[in-house]
Amino acid sequence: MAASGRSGSSSSFNSSSRGVPPQFDQPASPADLTFTPTSAVSALTSESSAPEAPLGPLDLGPPGYTATIKLYERTPNETTVFLGPWEVINTEPRRVVWQCSYAGEVLEHFLPSDHPTEVFPYTLHAQHRRFGDPRDMELYLNFREPHRIRYATLNGVFHDEFIEVQYEFTTIESSIQFQGDIRSRDLIDWFDVDVVWSDNHRRTDSYGNVRGLGTIQRMKLWRDRYSTFHYITFYANHRRRWKEYLVHDFENEFRQRDDRHRRVQLNARGTRRGSASESSHSQNRDRRFSASSIFRPRQNSSASHGSSSSSSHSYQSGLDIRYLGIQFTRNDRVQPGSDDYRRFLQLWDFAHEADGAFDVPFPTNHVELPSPHVNGTGLFPHVNGIAELPSPELFGSLASVPEPSSPGDSGGTP
Repeated sequence: MAASGRSGSSSSFNSSSRGVPPQFDQPASPADLTFTPTSAVSALTSESSAPEAPLGPLDLGPPGYTATIKLYERTPNETTVFLGPWEVINTEPRRVVWQCSYAGEVLEHFLPSDHPTEVFPYTLHAQHRRFGDPRDMELYLNFREPHRIRYATLNGVFHDEFIEVQYEFTTIESSIQFQGDIRSRDLIDWFDVDVVWSDNHRRTDSYGNVRGLGTIQRMKLWRDRYSTFHYITFYANHRRRWKEYLVHDFENEFRQRDDRHRRVQLNARGTRRGSASESSHSQNRDRRFSASSIFRPRQNSSASHGSSSSSSHSYQSGLDIRYLGIQFTRNDRVQPGSDDYRRFLQLWDFAHEADGAFDVPFPTNHVELPSPHVNGTGLFPHVNGIAELPSPELFGSLASVPEPSSPGDSGGTP
């Protein structure tokens, strides 16, 4: 039977007593010839009657915990804090309050932004643990920038400074829930990618090295809890910044698809279809500066603007790229058909079908005040299905109008 305690004296006791047969000393005759059974009983009685020191509390370790975090890591004061349930406080400053395993302990994680969509939890690519389950990478959660951590006990504040936050969760479900709570977006799935590129950041540089926006990263698919729209995020390590794109800003059909090399190319809405070379030539042509462009007639520029606006699509995505290319990682440790590439194809259709129910994406980062006429607490009376506003005539609250005075009421003689 496995030991019930996670750490502490109970586990060490079980490990030391397991598999070792008990040993008893052989009875030896006493040297004193006056030894009798009665004297032996009296000796035991005298020893048991002596007062014994009380036993100290048995430390069985913390009870069930959700995650751990290390403070003062790689120092003599390194401490591991066992974290339990958490609560996200959305008031300024926005923070996560953890209930620790021991009484009187509270750990506060101050988030860098008051907007949930500007907080990005980071997990490593499965390549960092080649012989493990790729899903287990979600157990190790960190952030790319230092965050403030405040840890207080019954004895006072033990830690209050900015550190590189690294959580280690006990279950994948708790990690997914935590990421969704701090972003106000549900984590749908994640995909390991080899490289992500666009028309502005090519897949390879001039020397043939694979660059793009980011390499060996984990892309995540989110669903906003407020607008229910889907987003994809990844860390552009070559630009050292986060990238987030709305799924609705791309067309459902892939511009290019290569199942053999696990590549797809997402075409942005409102852009004309063309090859990558054409888009690069058009960008270079726009950057050219000529004297003829200075003296170009105003009518020509307005006419060209009108023709371009009429030929474009009705919906403009607002993206600064024409397409986004993704090459997914091959992982032989997963079952065929359930790899990251196949899952992305299925979830991409699902996300587009769900987001297609709305014409325009719902705005984020805004607040709506509750209206009494929406929740039914202040409904107006209806007549034939038409709402009527309250009239002051019904309540007898018309403003009194003074009557005009006649010339004879003034008391003077005409």
